[in-house]
Amino acid sequence: MSITADVHRLLRLRQDHAAWTLLRADTAPAILALLGRHFDHGTRRLPAPELFARLDSDLQTMRDEGLDFPRTGQAYCTEWVRSGYLLRRAAAGTREETLEPTEGAFAAMAFVAGFTSQASSATESRLTTLSTQLQALARDSDPRAETRLAALLAERSSIDQQIAAVESGVFPVLDGERAVERSAEILALASEVPADFARVRAELEELNRDLRARILDDDGDRGDTLGDVFRGVDLIGDSDAGRSFSAFYDMILDPARSSQIDEWIDAVLQRPFASQLTNDQKRRFRALLTEMETAGSEVHSTMTSLSRSLRHFVQSRHYEEHRRLQRLLRSAQQSAVAVATRRRPYDLLDLDLVRVGMSIESVAALRLHNPADNLVTEPVRTHDPGTVDLDELRKLVRESEIDMDELSDNVAATLRAHGRATIGDVLREYPATQGLASAVGLMVLATHHGHAIDGTEDIHWISGAGVSRRATIRRHLFDPAADEFTARPAFAPTGSST
Repeated sequence: MSITADVHRLLRLRQDHAAWTLLRADTAPAILALLGRHFDHGTRRLPAPELFARLDSDLQTMRDEGLDFPRTGQAYCTEWVRSGYLLRRAAAGTREETLEPTEGAFAAMAFVAGFTSQASSATESRLTTLSTQLQALARDSDPRAETRLAALLAERSSIDQQIAAVESGVFPVLDGERAVERSAEILALASEVPADFARVRAELEELNRDLRARILDDDGDRGDTLGDVFRGVDLIGDSDAGRSFSAFYDMILDPARSSQIDEWIDAVLQRPFASQLTNDQKRRFRALLTEMETAGSEVHSTMTSLSRSLRHFVQSRHYEEHRRLQRLLRSAQQSAVAVATRRRPYDLLDLDLVRVGMSIESVAALRLHNPADNLVTEPVRTHDPGTVDLDELRKLVRESEIDMDELSDNVAATLRAHGRATIGDVLREYPATQGLASAVGLMVLATHHGHAIDGTEDIHWISGAGVSRRATIRRHLFDPAADEFTARPAFAPTGSST
């Protein structure tokens, strides 16, 4: 491939790959921080309302620190889904949606995490892992019996020497520092599993779309892809991605292997060096197998669902309707191309088109009406009307509403007596009968029928619990000429101190 082709390939990748577009985004630091915070080790998917609430809390904290993120968590999630950073799915058995990072988002998070990782890649444990895998690859891919036998005999000799050393009581024990290093290496490998699963799921879904497209493009009823599905071939499960995942999933589900892994984890966490591991590392060790089983089960369910859906798509002959629709669309496109040579897109036509539309909703959003829901199953009881106490009714109203008439009367009486009055003057003449509500009501009256002056004043009132309260407020003078006060009759108002 020429250098020019490489450049154009990378240009397309920069434009289309979610990981690259995320890293290029102006808000990439915030997006990566928020996704990394809520989709950490073991958390691959969250209910949409829960993620919205978490993001709203984080965004408010960020705004309090001066960062400019004015939108809601739901709005940002919608944008991230559209940009390819999040994947929206319907939760099985509920009407609730879930959100999870895409393969590209996981790749971007892992890429940035590598900048700040304190673990060195040039470690003994990594070299040991590489050499072990290389040795296994060379042995298992060797078709010659004599060389494979020689390799196995060498391994047996090495194992015999180790057994003899253990029996004699002279054998090396991994020191704490190297054991912690290997633990970090194991957890680093495990942290790549969510991204691997996301990539496998994306590959399976892309394969499903490709197979459907090939079925629509096949001529006749027995094209290669269509014929394979009719014959019962599982094209998704038998794909490279499907076979690779199935091998991994079968190993995870193997009871003997799972039991061994659990025993190894318990043994590691009981070793003396485990005290040097962080609490997060210990938690990740304990959850290692469970998280892989859960994530693997989800991918396996996706693969099974896609295979079943593809088989139904063919056996129900739904593909015939899709083929017909595809032919109509292509015919319309070809006609549009032909017309484009003679007419411009914005030319006026002597043709009236009736626009029709319909609202498209998910069937899952529909609920059958149950007439029994409106049936009255208990006999209707008749209650005799009682007598209303008017004074008690007024008391209830005063408890739920501010008595603005009483406060206006108090202000008017204070103005007539002194010529001018502040909120504090009114409360000294006429104590607050509704506690804080009276003080608030006077401030509302002062704002609408008065003006602020320099300085502050202390006001006092008694709360409903009988506790003395005090507040410092800005001074306001009530306007003696305001209609709210001049229209009041000249009598001692309720709550008067005289």
